Amino acid sequence: MAVTSAGLLAKVIPKRIRKIFSWLLNAGTGGIQDDDTRRRIFIVNAISVSICMLLIAITPVFLALTDRWDIILGPVILDFIITFSVVILNFKRKYLAASLTVYLVQCASIMYFSILLSNVVALEAMIIFLISIIYLIFKDDRLRRICLVAAILTLALIETSYYFEWFTPIPLSYNTAFLMHTMIISAILLLIIVVSRPYIKSNDTNEELKKANYFKRIFVHQVTHEIRTPLNAIYGVAQLLKREIRLDDRLKSVETLVDQQLDAIKNARSIVNNVLDMAQIESGMMEVTEKESFLVEQFFTRIIEVNKVIARTRNIHLKLTFAQMPAVLHDDILKIHQVTTNLLANAIKYADRNTTVHLHIQGAGTRWSLQFSNKGPVIPPEKQEQIFNPFVTDKSKYIEGTGLGLYIVKGKVTAMGGTVMVDSGEDKTVFTVVLPMQEGSTGDILPEPEEDVTLDGLGNIHVLLAEDNELNAQLLCRLLSHIGCNTIWVKNGQDLIVQVEKHIPDIIIMDYHMEVMDGEETLLYLKRTPELKDIPVIISTGDAYAETRDAFIKAGADAFIEKPINYSSLIKVLKAHLHHNSQELLE
Repeated sequence: MAVTSAGLLAKVIPKRIRKIFSWLLNAGTGGIQDDDTRRRIFIVNAISVSICMLLIAITPVFLALTDRWDIILGPVILDFIITFSVVILNFKRKYLAASLTVYLVQCASIMYFSILLSNVVALEAMIIFLISIIYLIFKDDRLRRICLVAAILTLALIETSYYFEWFTPIPLSYNTAFLMHTMIISAILLLIIVVSRPYIKSNDTNEELKKANYFKRIFVHQVTHEIRTPLNAIYGVAQLLKREIRLDDRLKSVETLVDQQLDAIKNARSIVNNVLDMAQIESGMMEVTEKESFLVEQFFTRIIEVNKVIARTRNIHLKLTFAQMPAVLHDDILKIHQVTTNLLANAIKYADRNTTVHLHIQGAGTRWSLQFSNKGPVIPPEKQEQIFNPFVTDKSKYIEGTGLGLYIVKGKVTAMGGTVMVDSGEDKTVFTVVLPMQEGSTGDILPEPEEDVTLDGLGNIHVLLAEDNELNAQLLCRLLSHIGCNTIWVKNGQDLIVQVEKHIPDIIIMDYHMEVMDGEETLLYLKRTPELKDIPVIISTGDAYAETRDAFIKAGADAFIEKPINYSSLIKVLKAHLHHNSQELLE
Protein backbone atom coordinates (compact mmCIF):
# COMPACT_ATOMS: atom_id res chain seq x y z
CA MET A 1 0.00 0.00 0.00
CA ALA A 2 1.34 3.42 -0.94
CA VAL A 3 1.97 5.84 1.92
CA THR A 4 1.47 9.55 1.22
CA SER A 5 4.07 12.11 2.32
CA ALA A 6 1.53 13.59 4.75
CA GLY A 7 0.88 10.16 6.19
CA LEU A 8 4.61 9.47 6.47
CA LEU A 9 5.20 12.77 8.27
CA ALA A 10 2.30 11.98 10.59
CA LYS A 11 4.03 8.73 11.57
CA VAL A 12 7.53 10.25 11.93
CA ILE A 13 6.55 13.42 13.85
CA PRO A 14 4.93 12.78 17.26
CA LYS A 15 1.33 13.93 17.64
CA ARG A 16 2.19 16.33 20.46
CA ILE A 17 4.80 18.13 18.34
CA ARG A 18 2.35 18.36 15.42
CA LYS A 19 -0.17 19.97 17.78
CA ILE A 20 2.40 22.52 18.97
CA PHE A 21 3.31 23.48 15.40
CA SER A 22 -0.37 23.73 14.47
CA TRP A 23 -1.01 26.04 17.41
CA LEU A 24 2.00 28.22 16.53
CA LEU A 25 1.00 28.55 12.87
CA ASN A 26 -2.66 29.31 13.67
CA ALA A 27 -2.10 31.57 16.70
CA GLY A 28 -4.53 34.48 16.58
CA THR A 29 -6.74 33.08 13.81
CA GLY A 30 -9.50 31.85 16.13
CA GLY A 31 -12.80 33.65 15.57
CA ILE A 32 -11.56 35.40 12.41
CA GLN A 33 -14.29 34.98 9.79
CA ASP A 34 -12.52 36.67 6.87
CA ASP A 35 -10.43 34.12 4.94
CA ASP A 36 -8.00 36.73 3.63
CA THR A 37 -7.23 38.10 7.10
CA ARG A 38 -6.83 34.60 8.51
CA ARG A 39 -4.42 33.69 5.68
CA ARG A 40 -2.26 36.78 6.29
CA ILE A 41 -2.00 35.95 10.02
CA PHE A 42 -1.06 32.36 9.14
CA ILE A 43 1.69 33.53 6.75
CA VAL A 44 3.20 35.90 9.33
CA ASN A 45 3.24 33.05 11.88
CA ALA A 46 4.73 30.67 9.32
CA ILE A 47 7.53 33.11 8.44
CA SER A 48 8.27 33.71 12.11
CA VAL A 49 8.38 30.00 13.02
CA SER A 50 10.41 29.12 9.90
CA ILE A 51 13.05 31.81 10.59
CA CYS A 52 13.35 30.65 14.21
CA MET A 53 13.86 27.05 13.08
CA LEU A 54 16.44 28.15 10.48
CA LEU A 55 18.33 30.13 13.14
CA ILE A 56 18.44 27.03 15.34
CA ALA A 57 19.69 24.88 12.44
CA ILE A 58 22.19 27.26 10.81
CA THR A 59 23.74 29.12 13.78
CA PRO A 60 25.76 26.15 15.17
CA VAL A 61 27.27 25.59 11.71
CA PHE A 62 28.21 29.29 11.38
CA LEU A 63 29.77 29.29 14.86
CA ALA A 64 31.76 26.15 14.10
CA LEU A 65 33.07 27.55 10.80
CA THR A 66 33.90 31.10 11.96
CA ASP A 67 34.64 30.67 15.66
CA ARG A 68 33.30 34.20 16.33
CA TRP A 69 30.87 33.63 19.19
CA ASP A 70 31.31 37.20 20.43
CA ILE A 71 29.69 38.93 17.44
CA ILE A 72 27.32 36.19 16.20
CA LEU A 73 25.63 34.47 19.16
CA GLY A 74 24.21 37.58 20.87
CA PRO A 75 22.51 39.06 17.78
CA VAL A 76 21.19 35.61 16.80
CA ILE A 77 19.58 35.12 20.23
CA LEU A 78 18.08 38.62 20.08
CA ASP A 79 16.78 37.95 16.56
CA PHE A 80 15.28 34.64 17.71
CA ILE A 81 13.50 36.16 20.72
CA ILE A 82 12.02 39.10 18.80
CA THR A 83 11.02 36.94 15.83
CA PHE A 84 9.32 34.36 18.04
CA SER A 85 7.47 37.14 19.88
CA VAL A 86 5.58 37.71 16.62
CA VAL A 87 3.52 34.56 17.32
CA ILE A 88 2.71 35.91 20.79
CA LEU A 89 1.64 39.26 19.33
CA ASN A 90 -0.69 37.50 16.88
CA PHE A 91 -2.07 35.36 19.70
CA LYS A 92 -2.89 38.58 21.58
CA ARG A 93 -4.52 39.86 18.36
CA LYS A 94 -1.96 42.62 17.82
CA TYR A 95 -1.79 41.74 14.14
CA LEU A 96 -0.27 44.97 12.82
CA ALA A 97 2.51 44.94 15.44
CA ALA A 98 3.26 41.30 14.59
CA SER A 99 3.52 41.95 10.83
CA LEU A 100 5.72 45.03 11.22
CA THR A 101 7.95 43.30 13.78
CA VAL A 102 8.72 40.25 11.64
CA TYR A 103 9.38 42.45 8.61
CA LEU A 104 11.49 45.25 10.09
CA VAL A 105 13.49 42.99 12.41
CA GLN A 106 14.49 40.83 9.45
CA CYS A 107 15.58 43.94 7.54
CA ALA A 108 17.85 44.93 10.46
CA SER A 109 19.12 41.37 10.93
CA ILE A 110 19.93 40.94 7.24
CA MET A 111 21.83 44.25 7.21
CA TYR A 112 23.91 43.24 10.23
CA PHE A 113 24.85 39.76 9.04
CA SER A 114 25.41 40.86 5.42
CA ILE A 115 27.99 43.43 6.55
CA LEU A 116 29.47 40.95 9.01
CA LEU A 117 29.87 38.04 6.59
CA SER A 118 30.56 39.99 3.36
CA ASN A 119 28.65 39.67 0.11
CA VAL A 120 29.79 36.15 -0.66
CA VAL A 121 26.90 34.53 1.26
CA ALA A 122 24.13 36.28 -0.74
CA LEU A 123 22.16 37.47 2.28
CA GLU A 124 20.88 40.39 0.22
CA ALA A 125 18.75 37.83 -1.58
CA MET A 126 16.66 37.79 1.60
CA ILE A 127 15.80 41.44 0.92
CA ILE A 128 14.40 40.43 -2.47
CA PHE A 129 12.32 37.80 -0.64
CA LEU A 130 11.02 40.38 1.84
CA ILE A 131 10.01 42.72 -1.00
CA SER A 132 8.14 39.86 -2.68
CA ILE A 133 6.00 39.13 0.40
CA ILE A 134 4.97 42.73 1.18
CA TYR A 135 1.62 42.32 -0.59
CA LEU A 136 1.01 38.96 1.08
CA ILE A 137 1.31 40.08 4.69
CA PHE A 138 0.14 43.72 4.50
CA LYS A 139 -3.30 44.80 3.30
CA ASP A 140 -2.94 48.55 3.80
CA ASP A 141 -1.25 50.37 0.87
CA ARG A 142 0.42 52.87 3.21
CA LEU A 143 2.12 50.08 5.16
CA ARG A 144 3.14 48.40 1.92
CA ARG A 145 4.88 51.58 0.78
CA ILE A 146 6.64 52.04 4.15
CA CYS A 147 7.95 48.46 4.14
CA LEU A 148 9.02 48.70 0.50
CA VAL A 149 11.04 51.83 1.30
CA ALA A 150 12.56 50.10 4.36
CA ALA A 151 13.62 47.07 2.27
CA ILE A 152 15.10 49.19 -0.54
CA LEU A 153 17.01 51.36 1.97
CA THR A 154 18.37 48.22 3.64
CA LEU A 155 19.54 46.86 0.29
CA ALA A 156 21.07 50.22 -0.64
CA LEU A 157 22.96 50.48 2.67
CA ILE A 158 24.30 46.93 2.30
CA GLU A 159 25.55 47.57 -1.24
CA THR A 160 26.99 50.97 -0.27
CA SER A 161 28.83 49.36 2.64
CA TYR A 162 30.30 46.75 0.30
CA TYR A 163 31.43 49.39 -2.20
CA PHE A 164 33.07 51.79 0.27
CA GLU A 165 34.27 49.01 2.61
CA TRP A 166 32.95 50.77 5.71
CA PHE A 167 33.32 47.60 7.81
CA THR A 168 35.80 44.77 7.82
CA PRO A 169 33.93 41.47 7.32
CA ILE A 170 34.86 38.21 9.01
CA PRO A 171 37.48 36.51 6.80
CA LEU A 172 36.04 33.34 5.23
CA SER A 173 37.77 30.59 3.30
CA TYR A 174 36.43 29.64 -0.12
CA ASN A 175 34.89 26.37 1.21
CA THR A 176 33.30 28.12 4.20
CA ALA A 177 31.83 30.88 2.04
CA PHE A 178 30.49 28.33 -0.45
CA LEU A 179 28.85 26.28 2.34
CA MET A 180 27.26 29.36 3.93
CA HIS A 181 26.10 30.57 0.50
CA THR A 182 24.43 27.18 -0.13
CA MET A 183 22.75 27.19 3.29
CA ILE A 184 21.41 30.74 2.83
CA ILE A 185 20.01 29.98 -0.64
CA SER A 186 18.42 26.77 0.72
CA ALA A 187 16.89 28.73 3.59
CA ILE A 188 15.43 31.32 1.20
CA LEU A 189 13.98 28.57 -0.99
CA LEU A 190 12.39 27.01 2.10
CA LEU A 191 10.81 30.33 3.06
CA ILE A 192 9.50 30.80 -0.48
CA ILE A 193 7.88 27.33 -0.36
CA VAL A 194 6.36 28.04 3.08
CA VAL A 195 4.84 31.33 1.91
CA SER A 196 3.76 30.32 -1.60
CA ARG A 197 2.26 26.91 -0.80
CA PRO A 198 -1.08 28.25 0.57
CA TYR A 199 -1.48 30.52 -2.49
CA ILE A 200 -0.65 27.74 -4.95
CA LYS A 201 -3.23 25.49 -3.31
CA SER A 202 -5.75 28.35 -3.31
CA ASN A 203 -5.16 28.96 -7.02
CA ASP A 204 -5.55 25.24 -7.78
CA THR A 205 -8.93 25.11 -6.07
CA ASN A 206 -10.16 28.55 -7.16
CA GLU A 207 -11.90 27.31 -10.28
CA GLU A 208 -13.58 24.48 -8.37
CA LEU A 209 -14.74 26.95 -5.71
CA LYS A 210 -16.20 29.23 -8.36
CA LYS A 211 -18.10 26.34 -9.87
CA ALA A 212 -19.26 25.14 -6.44
CA ASN A 213 -20.49 28.63 -5.50
CA TYR A 214 -22.28 28.99 -8.83
CA PHE A 215 -24.08 25.66 -8.47
CA LYS A 216 -24.87 26.42 -4.81
CA ARG A 217 -26.47 29.69 -5.84
CA ILE A 218 -28.49 27.94 -8.54
CA PHE A 219 -29.52 25.29 -6.00
CA VAL A 220 -30.64 27.87 -3.41
CA HIS A 221 -32.45 29.83 -6.12
CA GLN A 222 -34.33 26.79 -7.43
CA VAL A 223 -35.15 25.25 -4.06
CA THR A 224 -36.48 28.47 -2.52
CA HIS A 225 -38.55 29.18 -5.62
CA GLU A 226 -39.96 25.64 -5.74
CA ILE A 227 -40.77 25.77 -2.00
CA ARG A 228 -42.53 29.12 -2.32
CA THR A 229 -44.83 27.84 -5.08
CA PRO A 230 -46.67 25.17 -3.00
CA LEU A 231 -46.36 27.39 0.08
CA ASN A 232 -48.27 30.05 -1.83
CA ALA A 233 -51.11 27.59 -2.48
CA ILE A 234 -51.29 26.55 1.20
CA TYR A 235 -51.20 30.18 2.31
CA GLY A 236 -53.91 31.06 -0.20
CA VAL A 237 -56.23 28.30 1.07
CA ALA A 238 -55.66 29.39 4.69
CA GLN A 239 -56.48 33.04 3.89
CA LEU A 240 -59.65 32.06 2.02
CA LEU A 241 -60.69 29.88 4.95
CA LYS A 242 -60.07 32.75 7.33
CA ARG A 243 -62.27 34.95 5.13
CA GLU A 244 -65.05 32.34 5.09
CA ILE A 245 -64.90 32.09 8.90
CA ARG A 246 -65.43 35.84 9.24
CA LEU A 247 -68.48 35.60 6.98
CA ASP A 248 -70.00 32.49 8.58
CA ASP A 249 -70.24 32.14 12.38
CA ARG A 250 -70.86 28.39 12.03
CA LEU A 251 -67.18 27.94 11.09
CA LYS A 252 -65.83 29.57 14.28
CA SER A 253 -64.92 26.14 15.69
CA VAL A 254 -62.11 25.71 13.15
CA GLU A 255 -60.72 29.24 13.44
CA THR A 256 -58.00 28.15 15.91
CA LEU A 257 -56.82 25.47 13.48
CA VAL A 258 -56.66 27.99 10.64
CA ASP A 259 -54.72 30.44 12.84
CA GLN A 260 -52.22 27.69 13.66
CA GLN A 261 -51.90 26.90 9.96
CA LEU A 262 -51.19 30.54 9.17
CA ASP A 263 -48.52 30.64 11.90
CA ALA A 264 -46.93 27.46 10.52
CA ILE A 265 -46.82 29.03 7.05
CA LYS A 266 -45.19 32.19 8.44
CA ASN A 267 -42.59 29.98 10.15
CA ALA A 268 -41.89 28.14 6.88
CA ARG A 269 -41.60 31.48 5.07
CA SER A 270 -39.12 32.65 7.70
CA ILE A 271 -36.99 29.55 7.08
CA VAL A 272 -36.94 30.25 3.33
CA ASN A 273 -35.93 33.87 4.00
CA ASN A 274 -33.14 32.66 6.30
CA VAL A 275 -31.78 30.45 3.51
CA LEU A 276 -31.76 33.46 1.18
CA ASP A 277 -30.08 35.59 3.85
CA MET A 278 -27.40 32.93 4.33
CA ALA A 279 -26.74 32.87 0.58
CA GLN A 280 -26.42 36.66 0.62
CA ILE A 281 -23.98 36.61 3.57
CA GLU A 282 -21.81 33.91 1.98
CA SER A 283 -21.73 35.77 -1.33
CA GLY A 284 -20.05 38.67 0.48
CA MET A 285 -22.83 41.16 -0.19
CA MET A 286 -22.77 44.10 2.22
CA GLU A 287 -25.66 44.52 4.61
CA VAL A 288 -27.47 47.80 3.91
CA THR A 289 -28.54 49.64 7.07
CA GLU A 290 -31.70 51.73 6.84
CA LYS A 291 -32.56 53.49 10.09
CA GLU A 292 -35.86 54.97 11.19
CA SER A 293 -37.44 56.02 14.46
CA PHE A 294 -39.96 53.74 16.20
CA LEU A 295 -41.84 53.41 19.48
CA VAL A 296 -39.93 50.85 21.52
CA GLU A 297 -42.71 49.41 23.68
CA GLN A 298 -45.25 49.25 20.86
CA PHE A 299 -42.77 47.60 18.47
CA PHE A 300 -41.75 44.76 20.80
CA THR A 301 -45.26 44.26 22.17
CA ARG A 302 -46.50 43.52 18.65
CA ILE A 303 -43.76 40.91 18.15
CA ILE A 304 -44.72 39.25 21.45
CA GLU A 305 -48.41 39.17 20.48
CA VAL A 306 -47.67 37.49 17.14
CA ASN A 307 -45.61 34.77 18.84
CA LYS A 308 -48.14 34.11 21.60
CA VAL A 309 -50.17 31.83 19.31
CA ILE A 310 -47.19 29.51 18.74
CA ALA A 311 -46.20 29.63 22.42
CA ARG A 312 -49.76 28.79 23.51
CA THR A 313 -49.64 25.40 21.72
CA ARG A 314 -46.99 24.28 24.26
CA ASN A 315 -48.50 26.20 27.19
CA ILE A 316 -45.55 28.59 27.23
CA HIS A 317 -46.07 32.11 28.54
CA LEU A 318 -44.28 35.15 27.11
CA LYS A 319 -43.19 38.00 29.36
CA LEU A 320 -41.86 41.36 28.13
CA THR A 321 -40.13 43.86 30.44
CA PHE A 322 -38.27 47.15 29.94
CA ALA A 323 -35.70 48.99 32.04
CA GLN A 324 -34.06 52.40 31.45
CA MET A 325 -35.15 52.49 27.81
CA PRO A 326 -36.12 55.65 25.93
CA ALA A 327 -39.59 55.78 24.44
CA VAL A 328 -38.21 56.08 20.89
CA LEU A 329 -35.18 54.49 19.21
CA HIS A 330 -33.61 55.34 15.86
CA ASP A 331 -32.23 52.15 14.28
CA ASP A 332 -32.64 49.57 11.53
CA ILE A 333 -36.16 48.41 12.34
CA LEU A 334 -36.18 45.52 9.83
CA LYS A 335 -32.97 43.98 11.19
CA ILE A 336 -34.12 44.39 14.80
CA HIS A 337 -37.42 42.72 13.91
CA GLN A 338 -35.64 39.76 12.29
CA VAL A 339 -33.18 39.38 15.18
CA THR A 340 -35.98 39.54 17.78
CA THR A 341 -38.25 37.15 15.88
CA ASN A 342 -35.49 34.57 15.34
CA LEU A 343 -34.26 34.63 18.94
CA LEU A 344 -37.80 34.62 20.38
CA ALA A 345 -38.79 31.68 18.14
CA ASN A 346 -35.61 29.88 19.21
CA ALA A 347 -36.38 30.48 22.90
CA ILE A 348 -39.95 29.16 22.47
CA LYS A 349 -38.80 26.16 20.44
CA TYR A 350 -36.33 24.92 23.07
CA ALA A 351 -38.25 25.95 26.21
CA ASP A 352 -39.75 23.30 28.49
CA ARG A 353 -43.53 23.04 28.43
CA ASN A 354 -45.47 25.05 31.02
CA THR A 355 -42.64 27.57 31.50
CA THR A 356 -42.13 31.26 30.76
CA VAL A 357 -39.95 32.81 28.05
CA HIS A 358 -38.76 36.24 29.14
CA LEU A 359 -37.67 39.08 26.85
CA HIS A 360 -35.97 41.82 28.87
CA ILE A 361 -34.93 45.04 27.11
CA GLN A 362 -32.59 47.35 28.97
CA GLY A 363 -30.61 50.51 28.26
CA ALA A 364 -27.15 51.23 29.63
CA GLY A 365 -25.51 54.48 28.55
CA THR A 366 -24.68 54.39 24.86
CA ARG A 367 -25.73 50.73 24.50
CA TRP A 368 -28.94 48.75 24.90
CA SER A 369 -29.54 45.03 25.16
CA LEU A 370 -32.17 42.39 24.44
CA GLN A 371 -32.11 39.33 26.72
CA PHE A 372 -34.05 36.23 25.71
CA SER A 373 -34.22 33.71 28.56
CA ASN A 374 -35.95 30.35 28.84
CA LYS A 375 -35.87 27.22 30.96
CA GLY A 376 -34.93 24.25 28.82
CA PRO A 377 -32.07 21.92 27.84
CA VAL A 378 -28.62 23.16 28.86
CA ILE A 379 -26.35 24.05 25.95
CA PRO A 380 -22.92 22.48 26.71
CA PRO A 381 -19.88 24.80 26.59
CA GLU A 382 -18.38 23.07 23.54
CA LYS A 383 -21.60 23.65 21.58
CA GLN A 384 -21.88 27.28 22.71
CA GLU A 385 -18.74 28.00 20.66
CA GLN A 386 -20.39 26.62 17.50
CA ILE A 387 -24.02 27.58 18.00
CA PHE A 388 -23.84 30.66 15.74
CA ASN A 389 -22.43 28.62 12.84
CA PRO A 390 -24.86 27.63 10.05
CA PHE A 391 -26.81 24.35 10.29
CA VAL A 392 -26.05 23.84 14.00
CA THR A 393 -29.25 22.64 15.69
CA ASP A 394 -30.46 20.22 18.36
CA LYS A 395 -30.89 16.76 16.87
CA SER A 396 -31.59 15.00 20.17
CA LYS A 397 -35.33 15.34 19.57
CA TYR A 398 -37.61 16.33 16.72
CA ILE A 399 -37.56 20.08 16.50
CA GLU A 400 -38.31 21.93 13.28
CA GLY A 401 -35.64 24.20 11.93
CA THR A 402 -32.62 24.44 9.65
CA GLY A 403 -30.07 25.72 12.15
CA LEU A 404 -29.82 29.02 10.24
CA GLY A 405 -31.67 31.32 12.64
CA LEU A 406 -28.75 32.05 14.98
CA TYR A 407 -26.34 32.36 12.05
CA ILE A 408 -28.61 34.99 10.50
CA VAL A 409 -28.95 36.73 13.89
CA LYS A 410 -25.17 37.05 14.23
CA GLY A 411 -24.88 38.48 10.72
CA LYS A 412 -27.61 41.08 11.33
CA VAL A 413 -26.27 42.06 14.77
CA THR A 414 -22.71 42.41 13.44
CA ALA A 415 -24.00 44.59 10.58
CA MET A 416 -25.58 46.90 13.19
CA GLY A 417 -22.29 47.16 15.12
CA GLY A 418 -23.41 44.94 18.01
CA THR A 419 -22.59 41.62 19.65
CA VAL A 420 -24.56 38.49 20.49
CA MET A 421 -23.66 35.91 23.13
CA VAL A 422 -25.15 32.93 24.95
CA ASP A 423 -24.98 31.79 28.58
CA SER A 424 -26.52 28.45 29.53
CA GLY A 425 -26.73 26.88 32.98
CA GLU A 426 -29.00 24.62 35.01
CA ASP A 427 -31.55 27.36 35.74
CA LYS A 428 -31.92 28.94 32.31
CA THR A 429 -30.40 29.76 28.94
CA VAL A 430 -29.94 33.45 28.06
CA PHE A 431 -29.17 34.92 24.65
CA THR A 432 -28.03 38.54 24.90
CA VAL A 433 -27.82 41.02 22.04
CA VAL A 434 -26.01 44.30 22.73
CA LEU A 435 -26.46 47.17 20.25
CA PRO A 436 -25.41 50.82 20.02
CA MET A 437 -28.19 53.07 21.27
CA GLN A 438 -29.36 56.05 19.26
CA GLU A 439 -32.38 57.71 20.80
CA GLY A 440 -35.03 59.02 18.43
CA SER A 441 -37.84 61.52 18.79
CA THR A 442 -41.56 61.08 18.33
CA GLY A 443 -41.53 63.76 15.65
CA ASP A 444 -39.36 61.54 13.42
CA ILE A 445 -41.71 58.54 13.53
CA LEU A 446 -43.19 57.84 10.14
CA PRO A 447 -46.98 57.53 10.17
CA GLU A 448 -48.13 53.95 9.81
CA PRO A 449 -50.06 53.18 6.64
CA GLU A 450 -53.73 52.78 7.31
CA GLU A 451 -55.05 49.24 7.29
CA ASP A 452 -57.24 49.95 4.31
CA VAL A 453 -58.37 46.62 3.00
CA THR A 454 -61.81 47.81 1.93
CA LEU A 455 -62.88 46.71 -1.50
CA ASP A 456 -64.13 50.09 -2.69
CA GLY A 457 -63.08 50.73 -6.26
CA LEU A 458 -62.30 47.12 -7.14
CA GLY A 459 -65.73 46.10 -8.46
CA ASN A 460 -65.84 45.22 -12.18
CA ILE A 461 -62.08 45.66 -12.54
CA HIS A 462 -60.71 43.54 -15.38
CA VAL A 463 -57.64 41.58 -14.19
CA LEU A 464 -55.48 39.47 -16.50
CA LEU A 465 -53.62 36.78 -14.53
CA ALA A 466 -50.62 34.90 -16.00
CA GLU A 467 -49.69 31.96 -13.74
CA ASP A 468 -48.38 28.53 -14.77
CA ASN A 469 -49.35 26.79 -11.52
CA GLU A 470 -53.00 25.79 -11.82
CA LEU A 471 -53.77 25.55 -8.09
CA ASN A 472 -52.23 28.95 -7.35
CA ALA A 473 -54.13 30.45 -10.28
CA GLN A 474 -57.47 29.00 -9.16
CA LEU A 475 -57.02 30.29 -5.61
CA LEU A 476 -56.05 33.77 -6.77
CA CYS A 477 -58.95 33.86 -9.24
CA ARG A 478 -61.30 32.89 -6.41
CA LEU A 479 -60.04 35.71 -4.20
CA LEU A 480 -60.27 38.25 -7.02
CA SER A 481 -63.79 37.03 -7.76
CA HIS A 482 -64.77 37.51 -4.10
CA ILE A 483 -63.65 41.14 -4.17
CA GLY A 484 -65.59 41.83 -7.36
CA CYS A 485 -62.89 41.60 -10.04
CA ASN A 486 -63.45 40.03 -13.44
CA THR A 487 -60.44 37.77 -13.94
CA ILE A 488 -59.08 35.95 -16.98
CA TRP A 489 -56.37 33.35 -16.39
CA VAL A 490 -53.66 32.35 -18.89
CA LYS A 491 -50.72 29.99 -18.39
CA ASN A 492 -47.81 31.88 -19.97
CA GLY A 493 -46.65 35.14 -21.45
CA GLN A 494 -47.47 34.23 -25.01
CA ASP A 495 -51.11 33.53 -24.14
CA LEU A 496 -51.14 36.77 -22.14
CA ILE A 497 -50.11 38.81 -25.19
CA VAL A 498 -52.77 37.10 -27.34
CA GLN A 499 -55.40 37.93 -24.69
CA VAL A 500 -54.22 41.55 -24.26
CA GLU A 501 -54.50 42.14 -28.01
CA LYS A 502 -58.13 41.00 -27.85
CA HIS A 503 -59.08 43.06 -24.79
CA ILE A 504 -56.93 45.49 -22.78
CA PRO A 505 -57.29 44.74 -19.03
CA ASP A 506 -57.24 47.29 -16.21
CA ILE A 507 -54.30 45.56 -14.56
CA ILE A 508 -52.01 42.52 -15.11
CA ILE A 509 -50.76 40.12 -12.41
CA MET A 510 -47.96 38.01 -13.83
CA ASP A 511 -45.66 35.23 -12.59
CA TYR A 512 -41.94 35.40 -13.41
CA HIS A 513 -41.11 31.76 -14.21
CA MET A 514 -43.42 30.51 -16.98
CA GLU A 515 -42.91 28.18 -19.90
CA VAL A 516 -43.06 29.31 -23.56
CA MET A 517 -42.57 32.98 -22.62
CA ASP A 518 -41.52 34.06 -19.13
CA GLY A 519 -42.46 37.17 -17.19
CA GLU A 520 -39.39 39.23 -18.04
CA GLU A 521 -39.73 38.74 -21.80
CA THR A 522 -43.46 39.42 -21.62
CA LEU A 523 -42.97 42.62 -19.60
CA LEU A 524 -40.42 43.95 -22.09
CA TYR A 525 -42.87 43.30 -24.95
CA LEU A 526 -45.67 45.12 -23.14
CA LYS A 527 -43.55 48.17 -22.34
CA ARG A 528 -42.23 48.39 -25.93
CA THR A 529 -45.75 48.42 -27.36
CA PRO A 530 -47.22 51.97 -27.24
CA GLU A 531 -50.86 50.93 -26.80
CA LEU A 532 -49.97 48.46 -24.01
CA LYS A 533 -47.19 50.22 -22.08
CA ASP A 534 -49.54 52.06 -19.69
CA ILE A 535 -51.22 48.90 -18.35
CA PRO A 536 -50.16 48.47 -14.68
CA VAL A 537 -48.17 45.24 -14.26
CA ILE A 538 -47.70 43.46 -10.91
CA ILE A 539 -44.99 40.77 -10.83
CA SER A 540 -45.75 37.86 -8.50
CA THR A 541 -42.99 35.30 -7.92
CA GLY A 542 -41.22 33.12 -5.39
CA ASP A 543 -37.88 34.43 -6.66
CA ALA A 544 -37.10 36.87 -3.88
CA TYR A 545 -33.57 37.89 -4.87
CA ALA A 546 -33.06 41.65 -4.77
CA GLU A 547 -31.50 41.69 -8.24
CA THR A 548 -34.63 40.02 -9.67
CA ARG A 549 -36.86 42.65 -8.08
CA ASP A 550 -34.61 45.48 -9.31
CA ALA A 551 -34.50 44.06 -12.84
CA PHE A 552 -38.31 43.97 -13.09
CA ILE A 553 -38.75 47.46 -11.66
CA LYS A 554 -36.20 48.82 -14.13
CA ALA A 555 -37.97 46.97 -16.94
CA GLY A 556 -41.17 48.85 -16.08
CA ALA A 557 -43.08 46.71 -13.56
CA ASP A 558 -45.34 48.79 -11.32
CA ALA A 559 -45.10 46.51 -8.28
CA PHE A 560 -43.47 43.31 -7.06
CA ILE A 561 -45.29 40.85 -4.76
CA GLU A 562 -43.40 38.00 -3.16
CA LYS A 563 -44.92 34.53 -2.86
CA PRO A 564 -46.58 33.31 -0.74
CA ILE A 565 -48.95 36.20 -1.47
CA ASN A 566 -50.58 38.04 1.39
CA TYR A 567 -54.06 38.84 0.07
CA SER A 568 -54.46 42.01 2.13
CA SER A 569 -51.18 43.31 0.69
CA LEU A 570 -52.32 42.36 -2.81
CA ILE A 571 -55.56 44.33 -2.41
CA LYS A 572 -53.60 47.39 -1.26
CA VAL A 573 -51.30 47.11 -4.29
CA LEU A 574 -54.27 46.73 -6.64
CA LYS A 575 -55.96 49.83 -5.21
CA ALA A 576 -52.73 51.86 -5.24
CA HIS A 577 -52.01 51.23 -8.90
CA LEU A 578 -55.60 51.43 -10.06
CA HIS A 579 -55.82 54.82 -8.33
CA HIS A 580 -52.56 55.84 -9.99
CA ASN A 581 -54.06 54.98 -13.37
CA SER A 582 -57.57 56.26 -12.67
CA GLN A 583 -57.46 58.83 -15.46
CA GLU A 584 -56.63 56.18 -18.06
CA LEU A 585 -59.40 53.97 -16.71
CA LEU A 586 -61.95 56.76 -16.94
CA GLU A 587 -61.01 57.38 -20.56
